[in-house]
Amino acid sequence: MNRLLKMMIVDDEPLVRLALQHMIDWPSMGIIVEVEAADGAEALDILKQRGDIDLMLLDIEMPRLSGIELLRAYTPVKEKRRPVTIMLSAYSDYSYVREAFLLGAIDFIVKADMDEEHLVPVILKAVNELSKEEPPLNSLPTSEIEDDNDAKSEILRQLITFDPNQQDEVAAVATTGIHEWLGEVNQLVAVMTVSQGALGSRQERSLNDAKTQRFITQSVQTVLDAMSIRHFIYRKSQTEYVLFCTLVQYRSESVIREKVQSAFTMMQTRLIQYVNVSISIGVSELASGTKHWYRLHQQAAHLAAMSFYAGWNKVFYPESCMDQGRSGSGSGSGAGGNAGQDHVRKLQLTLKANGAAITQLLEQDNSELWGKEFEQMQLLLGQTWGWRPQDVQAALENLLWELGGLLHRKGIRWDELEEELQHPFEYMRSLETLEETKSWLYRICTNLYSWLHGKEKADCSYSTVVATAKQFLDLHYMEDVNLALISEMVGVSESYLSKQFTKEVGSNFIQYLTHLRIEESKRLMKKKGFKITDIAESVGYLNVEHFSRMFKKTTGYSPKLYRESLLK
Repeated sequence: MNRLLKMMIVDDEPLVRLALQHMIDWPSMGIIVEVEAADGAEALDILKQRGDIDLMLLDIEMPRLSGIELLRAYTPVKEKRRPVTIMLSAYSDYSYVREAFLLGAIDFIVKADMDEEHLVPVILKAVNELSKEEPPLNSLPTSEIEDDNDAKSEILRQLITFDPNQQDEVAAVATTGIHEWLGEVNQLVAVMTVSQGALGSRQERSLNDAKTQRFITQSVQTVLDAMSIRHFIYRKSQTEYVLFCTLVQYRSESVIREKVQSAFTMMQTRLIQYVNVSISIGVSELASGTKHWYRLHQQAAHLAAMSFYAGWNKVFYPESCMDQGRSGSGSGSGAGGNAGQDHVRKLQLTLKANGAAITQLLEQDNSELWGKEFEQMQLLLGQTWGWRPQDVQAALENLLWELGGLLHRKGIRWDELEEELQHPFEYMRSLETLEETKSWLYRICTNLYSWLHGKEKADCSYSTVVATAKQFLDLHYMEDVNLALISEMVGVSESYLSKQFTKEVGSNFIQYLTHLRIEESKRLMKKKGFKITDIAESVGYLNVEHFSRMFKKTTGYSPKLYRESLLK
């Protein structure tokens, strides 16, 4: 089309008309919402007055004149060109559907399915129908463009699926296509993963939203174009994008790294600012040749997964893993050599035994016992840095099996420990960071202990977001924690977490953190042999003067006077 198509929305529900107005980026599809009508009679008057409406979204059930009656009434108006019509209905009544098709409608959408994912293909069908009447000038037909895009996507899929060392013929065909487009000098692959928790709480996640997906792709495309980086983008899934890039115009690796870092930092900033989407980007090493794309993708995908350990909104390069003694090659669990594999197997067995021990100790009416065993598990998990997230989760599944067995013996359901928790294994696999995983397991164990020993269920009055944040602080108050870190971990904005935390806990984030640290310092002061400086550092204060000020502000005593009072 060489002009914007004019569309009319006809529906008696104002909220439906409003939703349709804003559900889709109409101009990007070559469409403008020209006019609305509240019923069929009003729409008929508009159609009789003007003949420039190209497309109509028409509700079937309306007062005064229904959608079906409108189509019947409009038939005799021969001098006007009938718009291409898509029917909307709250009912999947096939008698209405059949009649609407007989009267010229090209498709039908049930309002229960009226989202962008279902609506866009139908709109594209209508646009193609109109294109038959008015072929575009100096451009390929839409079907040929779509076929070309599908062909490129298939080639890109083959590049990351077929190892050229094992399936040489298939890989050779794919590499021929991409080298014609990008060349084969200074190649790199970047894998960008999108946090499903970045759009708010888990209940509000909307990465299925086609508009969000389109905006992500558009943002990446714009940044790479601005940086003059040749590229192709392959959307592997709703949360994973593979970027095939070449930087043929540069000779220096340091210049290339600077360009790549600038580009990916800009992507992160734009996605956070505009749609509150957090991302992780794994960037492969550079290579030149005809058979490297598969290997580079494997490396980049492994690096992108490091957000499981380091958090979101970071760019990971090969040395990101090597600094931790990992190869970053993506093989196995990330540890190289037989010695590395032996260490992995030994650690997996230790974690399995640890899970069984935690479960046994939960049955004893002494929370310190299972708490110490849980702390041991956290120390063990600290040695898994660089493993594939799924390998860490697999190592922790034994704890869930043990807990499940205990629940079964005691007649307790999972959803009694945590509301709406029906499939704990699936839920654990959906958690995106190791810290989030540990916090959730701690909460489950805490609640189970409370059920077993007749105590009040832990944090039952808190929302999931606040309970997770609070329990993370309970475990890690002695570390360098802050509101930004916790909000990223639980997947909400800092302002939302701050407001909810204060509302539900009764004190703000800093006050609660300070309380935990000071209470622990008071406990340590009762023990002999601890210096004030050591106590300050052990509870999270690297500056002893700052610790002393906070201690006096909280207790009314300096640390020295408080300790002396204990000796009296």
